[in-house]
Amino acid sequence: METLSRTPDQLKSLAADGRLSKAELAGLLALENRQAFLDACAAIEMRFTEECTGKNDPCLESGCSCEGEVCLQPLQHAESAYHKACAALWLPFYRASTPQ
Repeated sequence: METLSRTPDQLKSLAADGRLSKAELAGLLALENRQAFLDACAAIEMRFTEECTGKNDPCLESGCSCEGEVCLQPLQHAESAYHKACAALWLPFYRASTPQ
């Protein structure tokens, strides 16, 4: 999605709706805020992975292949919820990155 031509309010709305990826959101932040945002998203990714593991219904017959690691499968299944969760973390970083 083309984000450069959007106003800050449009970007915040798109993010809140889960329509911007983690990479797009990170690209809108000041460099000094990106790693903290990405680290926060990694915690969300791990939470989705752990919730999936807790269902005891692995994708593979032999069991979960991502023990202790982030798995993309639950992120794909929860796409909008995942993007919205990252967006909620992104907003304070974005506000800190943009002049008011």
